[in-house]
Amino acid sequence: MKISRLFALFLVFTTTLTLIRCSSDIDKTDPVFDQKVSLKKRIALAVESDLLTKLKFPEGIKDSVYAFYKARDFRPVWANDSMVIGRGIKWKELLDFPCALGLPDNRPFEFKEDSLSGTSIIQEFVLTARLAQLQQDLKVGFLDTAVNAYRPIVSIDLKSLNRTVAQMDTVKDWGNWLAKMGPSRPEYRALAKGLFKYAFRKELSNIHFEVPALVEDSLRCLALAEESLIDKGYLDPKKTDDESFWEAMGRFQGDNGLKADGVIGVYTRKALDESVRYKCHRAILSMERWRWREPFPMDRYLWVNIPEYKLRLFYNDSLLSEHRIVVGKPENQTPQLSSKLRAIITLPYWTQPQSIASKEFLPAIQNNSNYAAKNHYKVYRGDTEVDPTTINWKRYKEKNFPFRVRQEPGNDNALGLVKFEFNNKYGVYIHDTPSKGFFNKDIRAYSHGCMRCDMPDSLARFILTRDDKQKMTRDSLDTLIARKEHFSIPLRKPIPLQVDYITVVVNEKGNLLFFPDVYSRDENYLKMMKIYPKVN
Repeated sequence: MKISRLFALFLVFTTTLTLIRCSSDIDKTDPVFDQKVSLKKRIALAVESDLLTKLKFPEGIKDSVYAFYKARDFRPVWANDSMVIGRGIKWKELLDFPCALGLPDNRPFEFKEDSLSGTSIIQEFVLTARLAQLQQDLKVGFLDTAVNAYRPIVSIDLKSLNRTVAQMDTVKDWGNWLAKMGPSRPEYRALAKGLFKYAFRKELSNIHFEVPALVEDSLRCLALAEESLIDKGYLDPKKTDDESFWEAMGRFQGDNGLKADGVIGVYTRKALDESVRYKCHRAILSMERWRWREPFPMDRYLWVNIPEYKLRLFYNDSLLSEHRIVVGKPENQTPQLSSKLRAIITLPYWTQPQSIASKEFLPAIQNNSNYAAKNHYKVYRGDTEVDPTTINWKRYKEKNFPFRVRQEPGNDNALGLVKFEFNNKYGVYIHDTPSKGFFNKDIRAYSHGCMRCDMPDSLARFILTRDDKQKMTRDSLDTLIARKEHFSIPLRKPIPLQVDYITVVVNEKGNLLFFPDVYSRDENYLKMMKIYPKVN
């Protein structure tokens, strides 16, 4: 009796499974696949029978697609009753190159594909769904940094989708068309157009080159460097003589934010190692970073881009002044931040952060008792100044260092002659430096986290001249510096400051420039996106 009951339960269970499986299977004899029925009618039937659930479309996209076709009375966009038409063929060609469109190539959603996938009805839905996803991702972004994962695909703006569809027959510049789907910033749009030119109709190489240091294996270093330059299109495989090789190497270094000196150093090797596909995804991530930030104010702002080692001053959205900068070492990284520049200080004091005083000042004065006097440092215990020559420095270590160290203003001061102050929780600022030689390097990550600025007095003059109702003129600034006078000049109208980390930009010709990811911040995000430098 028990066996009979168990058998009956088994029959019920298997029958239920069969019904569930059948309900999700696509019936190939369904009228939605009958080409004798008009495509418009089949679209209506497909919506009514919820075909996209059976195809396992994401919920947000499925709902948007249904709403889109209902709103247009089920009229098709990409196909006629029997086949995909010109507009659809053109769109399918674009979809073959997702990186060129500005999407990671593992982002497009998957659905249930079988022998019916090529039918006009399914192609009609797929092409609309792909456009809806692209438009949404380029507008709001595809990464959710709160959970370190791709955003779910959500419902989209139907008016915007209709407008985009209506444009497609008249588009002459696809890169520009795609760029306009994202932020309106000219830097973003130039990057989107540059990426399209870089990646469209190209097979993106996945080859990761592990170029050894020249001193370790010179023959292998040069051989792999040559292979990489050929793979990336810089060197003609039929013309690999020394002159062609070094000319190609110089161009490659220039396109990767490096000095075009032909020296195969650490960062040149890293750039050679990266595959073309990986570089494209760095450009895509840079576009995503533009979506994360608030728009710049139109009247005036300062923009620092860490990987470029550049500070730019804009007024009325036009570049007024550009300056080379030195940023933090990888172990003392300059933070990304938003703030407002509130004051310019001439001949600043420098109070060393406790970490620097205990790790650098202490060992230096332990080795040379005259170190404080020689470098114009004063030492304080609390608010009381103490004579450094009376202190037994050997008694102290990093963990029990009780002093405050301040460097007096002057030409040797670590902050130089001018300092730019803005509120931030990191205790960093923009300042001059007596160490001018670092500005001539291509990789300028040498500071403790602050941004050292080339020609800071010029930047200060530009700012003061345009500060509304500012009593201190550029001549006043020059006078203060000449007199070596410590003075704080508050700005009447503080200037918004944005410090970003965008490793891929474009040059004046619209070509992509890839800067080294010195802090590995790109690498961390790309790993989250399952994009790796080396493909196993």
